[in-house]
Amino acid sequence: MREYDLAMSKTALTWAIGLVTGTVLSFRDPIFGLLAYLWEYYNHPPLRWWGDELPDLRWSFLIASIFFAAYSFHGKTIFRREIFRHGSTRWLVALLGIATMVTVFLAIDPARSRGYVVDIAKLTLLFCLIIGVVTDMSKYRLVTAALVLGALSWGWDAYSNPHFDSGRLVAIGGPDSFNDNEAAAHVIPALPFLALFFWQGNRWQRILAIVAAPFIVNMLILCNSRGATVGVAVALLAGLLLMNWRLRLRLALVAVVAVPLVLALVDQRFIDRQLTLVQFMEEGLEGQATQNDGAANERVLSWKGGLRLIGDRPLGVGGGGYDLLSPVYAPEVVEAHEGELRAVHNTYLWAAADWGVGGLVALLGFIGSALLTLHRIRRQAANEEMKLESLALEIALIAFLGAAVFINRMYAEILYWLVALAASLANIHDGAAAQADGSASTTPIEVRAA
Repeated sequence: MREYDLAMSKTALTWAIGLVTGTVLSFRDPIFGLLAYLWEYYNHPPLRWWGDELPDLRWSFLIASIFFAAYSFHGKTIFRREIFRHGSTRWLVALLGIATMVTVFLAIDPARSRGYVVDIAKLTLLFCLIIGVVTDMSKYRLVTAALVLGALSWGWDAYSNPHFDSGRLVAIGGPDSFNDNEAAAHVIPALPFLALFFWQGNRWQRILAIVAAPFIVNMLILCNSRGATVGVAVALLAGLLLMNWRLRLRLALVAVVAVPLVLALVDQRFIDRQLTLVQFMEEGLEGQATQNDGAANERVLSWKGGLRLIGDRPLGVGGGGYDLLSPVYAPEVVEAHEGELRAVHNTYLWAAADWGVGGLVALLGFIGSALLTLHRIRRQAANEEMKLESLALEIALIAFLGAAVFINRMYAEILYWLVALAASLANIHDGAAAQADGSASTTPIEVRAA
């Protein structure tokens, strides 16, 4: 028992040292504040077995506040040109404004809706801070490595101390993704970065990719999430469409290595569940989902209810409004769960139902602007390295968007991290291009090339 307690103490102490180090160094360079924030996110004490040894504090809020203070300490504000020059930033601010107006004038439960508006405001601030601190390629690579390390830490938890319910992994993930579907959707964007590290990374990045890949893939298999499977499939399709023939050949070689690994990890339960996706596409979208796949049938009914709600209230019903109205618009689903309020299980329908068609347009503009930015970078980039960086980030974002079709992920932090990194990469690319053209002294974009 003493050895177990000692192990717990070492883990908690390691976490505390990492957090303190990051927060102290953040006043030297705010990038360390962002890394400390990610460290806390992926190892959130209340969700870990060693968390009881630490004080019961609002850790996420505390480190975010220190991160913002460190950023301000360097004389910076979030109202900088390199932040607001991007369409994604303006679309996000528009989404915040629309959500505020819907809450004030149309929300069926204003108090509940205000909580969602606060969430959007927090995500907007975090989004701006990420763009403000990720100002060169070395910092960009630190953040992407942190995303992979975070996914690896969850993969290690899934391997070393898994918890299952009905054959599926549970009690895994972070503060906003602590279940199988949401954790899997959060992790799949790490896969393109793994490929990038393996293809063009330095020695340590290649080692990280080789070590992390089996644990992350194993976690995704144990989560047994059909949404994540869709996300991976969409990412592979996007990769084939966006890559040149040399990269497609590399992808084929990776597949030759990866397929045996995946087949060695999967079990019959995973195969059977994923095969229901075929039934879902064949029957579910026609409202005739097989009776032995209740989850697929419920999703169809929930989606149809969301469409009816949008048709009745196109301006929105406020944050959480679909859930509150689910007994009206998805009564069969609510009845099947003994009267429990139900979600729509689709990010895009959720945005339109709660915040109206205008809210959906703003969300799609936020995402679409980032995708167009990454496409522009790849078209204009003079070196292969920048092209691959933008390609990996674009595929990572597409993978998440594919998974978001099956789950509610409008407020998932990973979405805002990825779009912010797209804006940062654009700043880095445009700043380097301006320097190459001899006009760096006139450009107001304060970025540095790698």
